Amino acid sequence: MPVPNVPEKLEHPSVTSPATVTDYRGKRNLDAAPETVVLSYQRALADHVRTAHETTTLPHAGSSWNLHALDETGGRVAVAEGFGIGAPMTATVMERLVAQGTRRFVIVGESGSLQPDVRVGATVVADAAIRDEGTSYHYLPDDAEARATPAVRDRLTDAVESDGRTAHVGPTWTTDALYRETALEIEHYRDAGVLTVDMEAAAVFAVAQARDIEAGALFTVSDHLTPDGWEPHFADTDDQLADLFDLVAATFG
Repeated sequence: MPVPNVPEKLEHPSVTSPATVTDYRGKRNLDAAPETVVLSYQRALADHVRTAHETTTLPHAGSSWNLHALDETGGRVAVAEGFGIGAPMTATVMERLVAQGTRRFVIVGESGSLQPDVRVGATVVADAAIRDEGTSYHYLPDDAEARATPAVRDRLTDAVESDGRTAHVGPTWTTDALYRETALEIEHYRDAGVLTVDMEAAAVFAVAQARDIEAGALFTVSDHLTPDGWEPHFADTDDQLADLFDLVAATFG
């Protein structure tokens, strides 16, 4: 069975839209939408933003997540957090913000490494995403690649390298099924040169391509996967996440 069930849908407009939801809920639009929004999935990163940066909480049409603009950037950069993990809700947050004027999204988060030389604590700039989730297929044809915007990819790479870090640039494998990552798949994608596994990048890139905006993804490696097992180090990533966020804020602010 194809995804979506009716592939011809890609040629037709949606019945629902962020604007109709906003009108229904009676929520006002942002007076000035942030140009760049960082998509945050880890609580430690949200805590860093609130404690290390002066921020202004922005009203928006969503009811289950938060949007904090960085005062140091004049509101040009903000972080969206508190909406959970996974592609569907990420796409929902993006659609709401695109409708209000945001033109660029950057993931700053954790990912699992599939490569023996990309170890825990390494920095990865994803340039493309293997589409092994469902959301992206409602935005792009099934034979289309989900790719980061080249200009965003390059700016992230330059920022990482200028900070004295090694930037591992390459594809990530995006899957919805956190607890169904098998040894067969890990070996397959490792041998194909895929650097990491994550849960959102394919959807972020697909929404951006469909809506003609920009997107990128910057990961710190929090765990390592091999066909023989899993090596988690999530507790060791807080400082790296904070540093990467600060790099993104400085780069796009």
